[in-house]
Amino acid sequence: MARALPPLTSLRAFEAAARLRSFTKAALELHVTPAAISHQIRGLEKHLGVRLFRRKGRQIELTEQGEIAAGHFREAFERLGRGVSALRAREREGVLILNTTPAFATRWLVPRLGRFAGKFPGIELRVRTGRSVVDFDSEDVDAAIRFGRGALDRVVADRLFGDYVTPVAAPSLLREHGLRRPSDLGHLPLIQDDSMRRAGRPPSWDEWCRAAGEATFDTSHGVHFDDGHLVLQAAAAGQGVALGRLAYAAEEISSGVLQMPFPQVIELDLDYYLLIPEARRGEPTIAAFRRWLLAEARAFQRVLDRLLERTVSRRRRRTYASGGTT
Repeated sequence: MARALPPLTSLRAFEAAARLRSFTKAALELHVTPAAISHQIRGLEKHLGVRLFRRKGRQIELTEQGEIAAGHFREAFERLGRGVSALRAREREGVLILNTTPAFATRWLVPRLGRFAGKFPGIELRVRTGRSVVDFDSEDVDAAIRFGRGALDRVVADRLFGDYVTPVAAPSLLREHGLRRPSDLGHLPLIQDDSMRRAGRPPSWDEWCRAAGEATFDTSHGVHFDDGHLVLQAAAAGQGVALGRLAYAAEEISSGVLQMPFPQVIELDLDYYLLIPEARRGEPTIAAFRRWLLAEARAFQRVLDRLLERTVSRRRRRTYASGGTT
């Protein structure tokens, strides 16, 4: 006779709420409302005949029975996750699905993929782009690259490198206008980068002016882009001066397509991370990609360091704290 198990949705809701100690956070993780989580847990308590949570003001805590259940269900879901991952790995042996942002793919990853294909001809890499937080439990994704702080539950986060922002422009624009001091930027079209709003409050032109020791001027004008690649593309086309990310602009600065008219930079307190589900870090295809990407990141960090040493006065560098993740 089959055992009458509770509905899987109620078990998953309880496991997430118990692990996160919050109905609200569990709802965000499972893409439902807090009311739905509460309803699922009440149904589970009724099915099991035990109380799983008790409330303390606005906080929740597990009962003794809830602690016991949480341990069993967490282990069960981890085993299910490993089983699903093993099936996916067998079905897609030699295939790796990577999710990254459009700008990072265009500006940094794609120019390096030839080296990956040459080193690992047996791995078929499928690159998908997106900007939202990746849910490895529900999405068909093996690894992701994001800009943020890297702290995610049950995810291995490998730091790749950091980033800086500084004014960049086409050489022809700089020759035409002859920028000598930061205040001269007030007479040029500015290109506004809104792409880091998902990571928190992005650094502004006013903050760069303060870092440069310059009195602020009207920096509100100019076209806005929500993609870091488009920001630099517009700058390279001579459409204005951009407060651009050096990680995206390094190659064009080195080749002379873009120039840095001033030495001051703002060092961001967010980094680029490779994200991998903790339960899958040992899979051969994922492990191979991870080793390759970390080696590429180390090599690029050296390029970035040389660029900063060559063009930037380290005494004038400032750290910018933005908060948040993306």
